[in-house]
Amino acid sequence: MFNPELHPWSLMGYWGRTCKEPIGSLIRGEFTSVNETLWSAEVAYRLSEKNWLRSFFHPVIPVIQVAGNVTYRDGLYNHADIAEFDPYLIFRWEQFPWNHFVDTTLAFAEGVSYVTQVPWVEKRYNDDTARFLNYLMFEATFAMPTHPDWQFVVRIHHRSGAFGLYGAGNTGSNTLGVGIRHYF
Repeated sequence: MFNPELHPWSLMGYWGRTCKEPIGSLIRGEFTSVNETLWSAEVAYRLSEKNWLRSFFHPVIPVIQVAGNVTYRDGLYNHADIAEFDPYLIFRWEQFPWNHFVDTTLAFAEGVSYVTQVPWVEKRYNDDTARFLNYLMFEATFAMPTHPDWQFVVRIHHRSGAFGLYGAGNTGSNTLGVGIRHYF
């Protein structure tokens, strides 16, 4: 039987398309793709149950992971290719009553994001943009109960000025995508 506490590391490959809509529309399932594709690799580490941060949030948030991704943003005709770097904390829920049919997790993450060049989609409605912004992520994962260490991932990847907190206007970008994660 797979025990996630004994396999705290995970790797994920992720592919997504940047969308025109704000993050609220994506959560409702409304999206229109723009000419930008993201290719991302994530490494994450599940904090021990004895870790002070995980203990502080338990039982409201049962799992906390420290993660980071490296992303390649392919803008096709709109901009040069961009590298993006995002370190963040993932807050995850794993216990659902239907897990014996489809092993499911829900998560969100909060962190920071740095890009080598500001993407055009972040410049189109706002001149007050920045390379260093807030990173926010929403995610659902699905796995076969017999192989919970292999997950199919659906993710919203969000960069924004966080309403001016990062010295940038209310600018940002949203990407909807899918990936595969493996715990080891």
